[in-house]
Amino acid sequence: MAFPPLLTLILLPVLVQDTVARRADFDERFPIELTGELSDDADGSALMEALDWRQLHPYDLNSITLEELLSIPCVTLSGAQAVLAFRADGGTFRFPDQLLTIGGGGERLYRALVPFVCAGGKSSCGSARRRVLFRARGIEDSPSDPSTPGSPLRFTSRLVVEEPGGLEAGALFAKGAGERTEEALVSGYASFRGLGCVTELLAGDYELESGQGLVLWRGPTAVRNSWSLRPGDGLAIAPHRSTDETRFLRGMAIAVSVIGKLRGALFFSDRSYGANVDSGGEATGFFRGEYSTAVSVAKKDALREHVIGVRAEYSSPGAFTAGCTAYRASFDRSFTPADRMRFSGNRLEAWGADVSGKVGLLSLSGECAFLKGGAHACVGSMTLVSAAGQMLMIRCRDYQPAYDNLHASGEGDNGETRNERGASAALRLLPSTGIRLECYVDAFEHPWPDARTPIPRRGIEMAMSGETVIPSGGTLSVRCARKSSYEQVAAEDAWGREVRSGGKTGEDHFRCEASRRAGKSVAFSTVMEYVRALEAGGDVLHGVLLGGGIVFAPLPRVSCDARFSLFHTDGYGARLYDYESGLPGQLSLPPLYGRGLRWYIRLRCRPALWADIAIRYAATVKEASVSGTEPFRETPAMCAAQIGVQADISLP
Repeated sequence: MAFPPLLTLILLPVLVQDTVARRADFDERFPIELTGELSDDADGSALMEALDWRQLHPYDLNSITLEELLSIPCVTLSGAQAVLAFRADGGTFRFPDQLLTIGGGGERLYRALVPFVCAGGKSSCGSARRRVLFRARGIEDSPSDPSTPGSPLRFTSRLVVEEPGGLEAGALFAKGAGERTEEALVSGYASFRGLGCVTELLAGDYELESGQGLVLWRGPTAVRNSWSLRPGDGLAIAPHRSTDETRFLRGMAIAVSVIGKLRGALFFSDRSYGANVDSGGEATGFFRGEYSTAVSVAKKDALREHVIGVRAEYSSPGAFTAGCTAYRASFDRSFTPADRMRFSGNRLEAWGADVSGKVGLLSLSGECAFLKGGAHACVGSMTLVSAAGQMLMIRCRDYQPAYDNLHASGEGDNGETRNERGASAALRLLPSTGIRLECYVDAFEHPWPDARTPIPRRGIEMAMSGETVIPSGGTLSVRCARKSSYEQVAAEDAWGREVRSGGKTGEDHFRCEASRRAGKSVAFSTVMEYVRALEAGGDVLHGVLLGGGIVFAPLPRVSCDARFSLFHTDGYGARLYDYESGLPGQLSLPPLYGRGLRWYIRLRCRPALWADIAIRYAATVKEASVSGTEPFRETPAMCAAQIGVQADISLP
């Protein structure tokens, strides 16, 4: 039975002691490239959970690399170079507070890094002492849907306890808007590390990652196709801390190490999913939404899955890592999705081999995976990183249409591991101190018709971005992106209907963002964005966004930040996504289309070292309804409001 969140609040004073006395505002501003990583209407929960994972397993300032420094949100190029310059001059970090005094550092660098770094070894990082984190968040949307059985409140509470000696446990309670308490997600785990040859034992909800993600998932990345916030190679067992109700395993995983070079893992899972089930007892598709209606509640736990698998790898320190992963998933009923090219049946077997290595400045990695029946998927990459941080990366991928691995994650145009071929290249240049230039090109092709691409399609995506430090104190960022796709000539689509050549679609984005600090207590930011969208029918839609923000911190533990965005688009096809940091640890990109105003204000107070409280109010006001391609019609002068409250507690 689902436990009420109030029970956690009652037990909190007994369980919690000090762990984040100097918690920083790492969610104030993320690199603008982050917006390209999130899909439409994404809330960024997976990325924020990866940041929480990094907060519990921080980097050591005395060994952190430039690549790792730049993977941390809000860290500028000049700040990362200041850390390396301090070490190159013979300096040693004994406390993170030294970031306030090094040349090129200061409060901005300290606030960005302190949640994710330690200094002086493991003891200073907190692995030798008890660490407890608790977070409770409630968000209410308005207007609410009266047809839902539950309240419009979205509530999340999370408790993580890390004991000396490698013991860690966590619990999560997440109720969606409109859900009843009994339909909420209840998740938990317990893990132990360092017991002889058993490097890790985890029971509960977890994510097991291996290789490049073609057999099992990989963690989210901070910048598209560049670096990972979680280990990029080999084996990683990560507890499930996200509110995602589908992408995790529930059971047990155990990892062992022999002679330090041979590692292996055994894992199994037994869990249920929501699914549509027809009168014949066959499931016709996963249900991934919240259980906020009577129809969706009836689909809950309709499909049960059993997973058993193994992972083995050989690692030569500083040279290469080679491994293989295999698992078998069986369902309690036949699975027949609507798309005839999707996975069907009641058993899924996947296996693959991956390798990664480093030779001087060159890093190589790749993986090839197979499903029972012969379908395969391959990915390979080559990365060259200079000592100064210049980077060139080239990646290739080939996913067959029948490779529909339900537990895999892919990169590319559609983010799946099926029906796509492509090659991408990324380049990062550091022409001088305080300047960073990046370029990304991806050529993709969907050679076979399926439900998403009824007509075979190909295209190209390009993005260029630059960031520089303003001498007067601030940053300036510019990003230009273009994506064009072409429907090829096809005799028939995925349903056997005769079709001919389709049309051309494309999007152009131009974004400029600047921030500047005026004194110790005030900071300003502005953003301008333009989008031009070409639809398949030949219509051209335009959209413009102009926004600004201010952060005011009159006292060391009190801050207020506000942001507004004026937008005007011709329709849903030219929608814009304006980044919102929201409450601490929350990331959202609300789609803005039509004509109107989006604004929010957030108050944050730290009354003591063990408490961090934030309140946020946001509203979108549209002047008129939009006609054309939007998925639903709205009334004129529509106003959608949202209020949220969050408390982070860490009692001494």
